[in-house]
Order: sequence, then C-alpha cells, then structure tokens
Amino acid sequence: MGTILTIHRIFGEMVLPLLTIIAAIALTAMWKPDAPRNPIARFFPILIDIQATLGILWFIFLLINGDGARLLSFPLILHPIIGLIAAGIGHMAVGKGPFARLGRWAPLAGLAVVFVLILASVIIARMVV
Repeated sequence: MGTILTIHRIFGEMVLPLLTIIAAIALTAMWKPDAPRNPIARFFPILIDIQATLGILWFIFLLINGDGARLLSFPLILHPIIGLIAAGIGHMAVGKGPFARLGRWAPLAGLAVVFVLILASVIIARMVV
C-alpha cells in the first residue's frame, strides 16, 4: 500500500503541477472558437481523477488501519476535500462549464484555480505529515 502513497506523492507534488502549467499554456495558445475538443483537454481531467482516486484509496486505507482520529482532524481533513474539488474544477476548466464564457482564457483561468488548489493541498499535507 506504500506504493500508492509514493505514486500519489510523486504525481501530486511533481508531475501534476507541471502538467497543469503546460496544459494551461498549450490550451490557451491553441484555442479556437467552435473547434472540436483538444486531446489535451480530454486527457488532463483524467490525470486529476487518477490523483484524487489514489489519494482517496490511501485515505481509506489509513482510516481502516486505525489512524482515523488524526486524518479526520483539522486541517488534514481538508486535503482529500480539496483534492475532490480540484478534480471537479479540472473537468469544468476544459469543458462546458462556468469557465467557458472566458473564451481563450478559460483553460488558463480554470487550470490556474486547479493549480492553486493542488498547491494548497500539498502544503496542508506537508504541514501535518
């Protein structure tokens, strides 16, 4: 089960923030009105979903193994909540959601919000662990 934590940490602290920046820049630069959905826009939310799934699996594993009091305390409980919110916003950022009205800047704005949420979540996890 430690492998899930290792993958979650590497992906969440190194890979996902870098991919967030790259995706935001690429989607903003390649934006065209009424164009079909870009492959990056299809692939990116899946990365966030994988990260959130790994985190939830690790969280459930720790809850089952008796570390529930610490995990359910503030501020550590914010880590999985922020992860789920980031996954939802990741889907809205590149789809037909509240960010769509921003046109070219929709991916950049949405993914910037996701990036801030990811950083906040990592900081919370690092403070407590």
